[in-house]
Amino acid sequence: MRPLDPLRAVADAADIAKAGSFGVLRSGLARPRNPWVAAGMLSAFRKWGTTPALGFALGAVRDAEATAIVDVDDPMQEEVSFAEAEYRTTVLANSLLDRGAQPGTTVGILGRNSRAYAETIVAVSRTGADLVYLNTGSNAEQVAAACAAHDITMLIHDQEFAGICPGAVLSLGLDDPAGIPLLDSMPDSGDVGALRTPSKHVILSSGTTGGPLRGAARTTAPLDSVAALLHAFPTRLGAVTLIAAPMFHAWGWMHHRMATVMDNTQVLVRHPDPERILALVQAYEVETVITVPVVLKRLVELPQATKDKYDSSSLRCVAVSGSAIPGDLATQFMDDFGDVLYNLYGTTEAAYATIAAPADLREDPHTAGRPMPGVRVAVFDRKGRPVPQGTDGRVHVRSRTSIDEYVADGTRGTVKGMVATGDIGCMDEQGRLTIKGRADDMVVTGGENVHPTEVEEVLRKHPALADVAVTGRPDPVYGSALVAHVVLAPGAELSDEELLTWSREHLGPHHRPREVIRVDELPRNATGKVLRRVLTGEVRMEDLDEEELL
Repeated sequence: MRPLDPLRAVADAADIAKAGSFGVLRSGLARPRNPWVAAGMLSAFRKWGTTPALGFALGAVRDAEATAIVDVDDPMQEEVSFAEAEYRTTVLANSLLDRGAQPGTTVGILGRNSRAYAETIVAVSRTGADLVYLNTGSNAEQVAAACAAHDITMLIHDQEFAGICPGAVLSLGLDDPAGIPLLDSMPDSGDVGALRTPSKHVILSSGTTGGPLRGAARTTAPLDSVAALLHAFPTRLGAVTLIAAPMFHAWGWMHHRMATVMDNTQVLVRHPDPERILALVQAYEVETVITVPVVLKRLVELPQATKDKYDSSSLRCVAVSGSAIPGDLATQFMDDFGDVLYNLYGTTEAAYATIAAPADLREDPHTAGRPMPGVRVAVFDRKGRPVPQGTDGRVHVRSRTSIDEYVADGTRGTVKGMVATGDIGCMDEQGRLTIKGRADDMVVTGGENVHPTEVEEVLRKHPALADVAVTGRPDPVYGSALVAHVVLAPGAELSDEELLTWSREHLGPHHRPREVIRVDELPRNATGKVLRRVLTGEVRMEDLDEEELL
């Protein structure tokens, strides 16, 4: 990516500072400290910078006995304080150093959200080794390919994945004392030296169209992002955050990082069951939930009696990202749980780009919102020319929090120093972005460009459909014809011809499906994006590349 224009960089920094200062003050992050606490915080910053290695150090200085992590699936030790988490990550870092983790080496991590996963992120960072985040939906072949593509020599994993780890890589168990001799049985081998070579954290780029094992590498967990997020939605120092999005994805990863900076108690769940989420919100008085749109859908679909069982009045923010919010789901969710929903759009490469606040979603339930402070968003045509408001084009983003570099691939199109996100979208008159879909998902039928999401939004209004995805297939007349893959609502009856007739009444000629395929459920990746290549039969679920599962 081309370096930012110096004048633009200064303007962006001023934009972040102006917006972020309000958020920092509102959150309590800037409240006065006694000299000893201030000195301890300064020491932590000098040692670890703003890298993930900073970990739980700030919380251990500011409020050592406060709860850092609640691992609701850990039978041994559910809650860990900041002081305990800081000690444990130091001990684990020394253990990994003894096993060869050091600057110039690469470690992989394969696991679900847990205390051990969060602590390992910090511990590996303190060794200076690079860390690659692998998808829990991978099979043995995919894990081996990722290890080869990124030169991974050590793989730290949940025990459930032991059977798919390649034999040529040193495998250490996250949750098995036979793997890493975990912390309770490990001697304290002293402090870890200051970080001289910041590690790179490689988060594989989310996509649903295939390609090489590409990743975006970061060294710092930018304070710019924290300042922008504090401005964007309400959170406060010492609050409780439930992370119900995978931490191997940029969305879950960044909010784990933000929670450590904000001294938040992180409630971690391996499997985001909707009723369990409500129970945890009530039990821990959760203020912020980080999740993905498919979980919103499951929450809305809970029986009203189930929703009424739990007190969710503590919620101040439910933030989603990773895929578009379908239909009127945003409105339905806010009708059930209050105006606490925030929709963030971003990419692994450019971090956060836009945010839609509850008021935006009330006005337009499909909007991805306005650009974040310090972020520039533009929509260009295929030749790199800006398109008018309301006109679809290719979305490009530039920010101070864009990636440090690409690894294992190395390219992504840019226009005027702005990174192409791979999405099609348009800007409205109020400066809000709407995402229409992936550029590679577009179907050309009868000479017209059709975005599947436009057709899906209409089909979802049919009362007999619980879910739908649209793809294209070759057609001798139209070039490509639209195919509707549908999931019927429980107890619903609907013939293919009835749906095709209904679509002719509600859709234009080029937007009408020509075929209906019934499925029990739509194949989705970890963030809820529909895997269209699986629907079309182009690839089997078990043969997907690692990045497609993200």
